[in-house]
Amino acid sequence: MKLKAFKISEELRRELSKPWGLVLTNDEIASGKLEEIIESMRPTQILTVGDVTTWVFLERGLKPRVALIDMRTLRGPYEMDLTKRMRVACEMINPPGHIVSIAEEIISEAVKRGGLVVVKGEEDLLVIPSILTLPEGAVIAYGQPNIGVVLIRVDEEKKRKAKEILGLMSEVEIDVSTVPS
Repeated sequence: MKLKAFKISEELRRELSKPWGLVLTNDEIASGKLEEIIESMRPTQILTVGDVTTWVFLERGLKPRVALIDMRTLRGPYEMDLTKRMRVACEMINPPGHIVSIAEEIISEAVKRGGLVVVKGEEDLLVIPSILTLPEGAVIAYGQPNIGVVLIRVDEEKKRKAKEILGLMSEVEIDVSTVPS
């Protein structure tokens, strides 16, 4: 089976490695600042991207409406079974370095149902279609390796930037059978 996708260039990957929102360090999270900041942001809903980020939120009593996970962290398997903490809303395929063209549609459906989206491949770049899918006022959290968590409040500016980034990516066709799990 083939799927259309958007492929990220190395130059764009470097640009996207910079945080898009408020960075909270692991020390700040440990001191309770995450709960304080989330409360002050008054999000209409929360979406987390990444296994560790989702685990951090759940451990702090901050249940995301949707969590995108790939059951991996830092390119290795993630030992915590998040399916015991949240029900699985759906599964999707998203190869590393790509965003499948149906990502917004899948995330939108998951937001309606709530729960985990288990990604075969990699979930990192799914922050972009998540920004495009969620309403203004929602908060997206993703991990910044060895630093902490980045919080993005969805607004018109973030949606414009996400759309611009997506427009800079190359459209390709991928063979689903080649996507690593």
